[in-house]
Amino acid sequence: MPLVKPVLSPRPSSSADQQKRQLPVLAPCPRSTFTTGQADWYNITTPKAFEGVDICPSCYNATFRDTPYARCLSKAAPKSNDVATRCDLSERWNRAATFWLFSQGAPDLNLLGTVAVLPPDEDGYCPNIDMLYPEPQQKHRPTATRTWYCLSDPTTGSLIEDLTVCSACVARVNVIFPSLRGIFKSVADGQKVQATCDLLTAIDNGTRGEHYFDKMTEAVKQHLESGILDIQPLASYVKKWAPIPVCMKGESTLPGTKSWTFPTSIPNYAACEECYTYHVLPLLESDNPPTILKEMKPNSYPNGFVCDLYSPRLVQWFKDAVTSYNLETYKQRIMTREAKAQEYKLKLDQLRLQYRQYDQQAQMFRIQMQGAQTQETIRAIQWSTSAYYYAPPHDSSSSTALMNQSHQAMLQAEMIKENMKLVRKEWADLYE
Repeated sequence: MPLVKPVLSPRPSSSADQQKRQLPVLAPCPRSTFTTGQADWYNITTPKAFEGVDICPSCYNATFRDTPYARCLSKAAPKSNDVATRCDLSERWNRAATFWLFSQGAPDLNLLGTVAVLPPDEDGYCPNIDMLYPEPQQKHRPTATRTWYCLSDPTTGSLIEDLTVCSACVARVNVIFPSLRGIFKSVADGQKVQATCDLLTAIDNGTRGEHYFDKMTEAVKQHLESGILDIQPLASYVKKWAPIPVCMKGESTLPGTKSWTFPTSIPNYAACEECYTYHVLPLLESDNPPTILKEMKPNSYPNGFVCDLYSPRLVQWFKDAVTSYNLETYKQRIMTREAKAQEYKLKLDQLRLQYRQYDQQAQMFRIQMQGAQTQETIRAIQWSTSAYYYAPPHDSSSSTALMNQSHQAMLQAEMIKENMKLVRKEWADLYE
């Protein structure tokens, strides 16, 4: 069902329209993985029921409760304890649908329900999605052999092959934006080939994909206002950014990934291509490019690198260096941070090892406890069916001792997990 009828002539917006077209609050979802034992889910029930779409109370309160869309949702019937459920508003395309229906003042949540229950085609779900842990995969995108699609360049008619999109993501674009149907064309005449889906990723918290989505929304809004569909801005953006690898943030890149460095002043420095394009290139192309940036040269690290320009703190240090023409202070900051990064990594690795050890101990004691309980039960049955009139009391001391040991190991593991959180927070607060 179309989300909104095209409006060919602009009309003034009233305060009621502004309220109706408010943007949604999409807070982090606490139930993005499958869980059991929760009885407080919400379903879409009005005007059309989507009982298979589950919204957790946190997302309901943040996104829908104080909006006109609250009337479309009702408390779901209790689920069986063996039924695992996750919040559908944790999925990126469902969030995109929610954003669009809010921004357009849609009368109901039918678009969200339709996108959420959209079945996979013969190629299955987006390869970036693990259905057990449905957040898009971190780090490097997995390849898959299936039918792929590329955006068609409206100027030349050729495919922009630097951005490949899976059929699952194309289907969702078509449902959310019916007027964009057909802008993605199949690659290799529809034959199944190997590629990656570049539209739905999490390696940059989805920022690149959000920018693509923003360009699509701009094209659709213009089409709704004027009746003319112009995807040239979207195509130009894709042609510029799709060939550039997404910044890996604090993770190491693949070996040989292109970077930029100060070969003389800071030889160990590495800025990824995306951050270089965002933060350095505009300065170099300005009327008065900073002199110190002229030293920057492309480089390649055989073992990969961690970008030195990915966070707000690092960007500010870079701006300070450009403004003050002081690479020496910048170098000291980078070197100090690198030393702290090594300490942080070592400490975190040690805590991870300790956590695994205690977790394995807890599992081992739990298995031994179950075995002891079985033996204790067998002995009790044997005594109860024997010829002896008086049976000794049931002895569960062995299983109880093992249970206590398992609990102690679990407590130690949880304490170490909390320490890991503190270490990560310290790094984020002081050095990230």
